[in-house]
Amino acid sequence: MNKLFLLLTISFIFLFVSCNNSSTINQGKKSITKSDSIINGNSKNRLEVYAFHGTRQCETCKNMKANTKATLDNYFEEELKSGKIVYQVIDVDDAKNEKLAEKFQATGTALMINKVVNGKDNIIDWSDFAFDKANDANVFMPELKSKITTALK
Repeated sequence: MNKLFLLLTISFIFLFVSCNNSSTINQGKKSITKSDSIINGNSKNRLEVYAFHGTRQCETCKNMKANTKATLDNYFEEELKSGKIVYQVIDVDDAKNEKLAEKFQATGTALMINKVVNGKDNIIDWSDFAFDKANDANVFMPELKSKITTALK
């Protein structure tokens, strides 16, 4: 796992040194500006919600994914159907997800959003919230609903 982390770190540094991207990290929020989203390469405005995990998952990780999906299904059904919200569960240990994991700097369990506006990525890390609240659906779901509602504005 340490070798994978080192490889991802080196790859990430190389990517940002060699590309002409701007990156700022502020108090747990990461904003990365790029011309297009990896998800499908278009400039449509949308909110991408990603639940990252490793192959081995603890109960909190499983609850984070289940409560995120339940929140989206219960409160944002129309947005999911229309593509305004895109939800994906991503295994960071799967080689096919390497580029996406690098983009989000995800090396394990994380809850991230990418607010794509005019083709520009704006990545925000909600992992601290998710870990703190994941084991209590009655707290997690309304707070996530509020965060998503705000992000959609």
